[in-house]
Amino acid sequence: MPESTFSSRVCPICGTKAPSQAEVVTNGTAAESLGFDALVPYWNGFFKEKVFFPYARCSGCGLLFAPTFFDRQQLEKLYAQMPPNMSDVPTEALRRTQRGYFDVLKESSALRGGYIEVGPDVGLFTENCASEGHFDEFWLFEPNQDVLPALRKVVAGHKHHVISDMFGFSQVPDQAASVAVIIHVMDHLLDPVATLRELRQKLVPDARILLVTHDESSLLRHVIGRRWPPFCLQHPQIYSPDSMRALLRTAGYDVIEQRKTVNHFRASFLLRHLLWAFGLKVPSVPGFGGLTLGLKLGNMLTVATPAGRAQ
Repeated sequence: MPESTFSSRVCPICGTKAPSQAEVVTNGTAAESLGFDALVPYWNGFFKEKVFFPYARCSGCGLLFAPTFFDRQQLEKLYAQMPPNMSDVPTEALRRTQRGYFDVLKESSALRGGYIEVGPDVGLFTENCASEGHFDEFWLFEPNQDVLPALRKVVAGHKHHVISDMFGFSQVPDQAASVAVIIHVMDHLLDPVATLRELRQKLVPDARILLVTHDESSLLRHVIGRRWPPFCLQHPQIYSPDSMRALLRTAGYDVIEQRKTVNHFRASFLLRHLLWAFGLKVPSVPGFGGLTLGLKLGNMLTVATPAGRAQ
């Protein structure tokens, strides 16, 4: 049967066995009913039939996760052929969104010492740290070879290491970094606790870690329901403020702050995706003169520190 080609998972935070009843299921083709090769065409992009693995609610920590999902080898194949994330959003809108994240980091960090970022892409967040921070060394973990020239340009003139292994933390000395940044990566990890525990060894005791993830408890998610874009093949779990705190507590961190984030999009992009979320496929939408809006659309930002040092 096709479902036997995928992995069965317990809760990746607390290890509780998945409940028998799913909370979120697609109204289209169920991913677990297809084989791996049949799912590859559904992996990329928003404008396709809504296909994803069912999400269940952990009875132990409240995490919403997929009990059936791709295994590591399958994920490596899928990510190897994936186009750049959000490539249809104008760079300036993305830059404004990332700048908002950086402003939050500035509130709780002196921006000195070593800097780690997982998945920086072309460096739209990193450029703020390079230009306004006082970091003496950068470790940037980015597997996408296509973006490396742009990323290296961002940190030119600074001591830096661009590492293609997304989680090659062994290349960072212990207690070398005062800041770690992980933006829209935690939703994709099969074992987020192990990743954060390993990262913790690389941080000084009063370091700050900034994470941005989707928020499955958001109003937008409940309005759109199963058509909410983060319900997709790329996400083995999706967090809420409560389950993010549970994750960080389990991995050895104290949460300092959580807040909703402001994301910047062109009005035409928002309208197109809103129509698709309600099942309306349209060939084009008005351009609205390139109008860009900053809205709180179902994402959250969390700032934490190694356990015992929260302020």
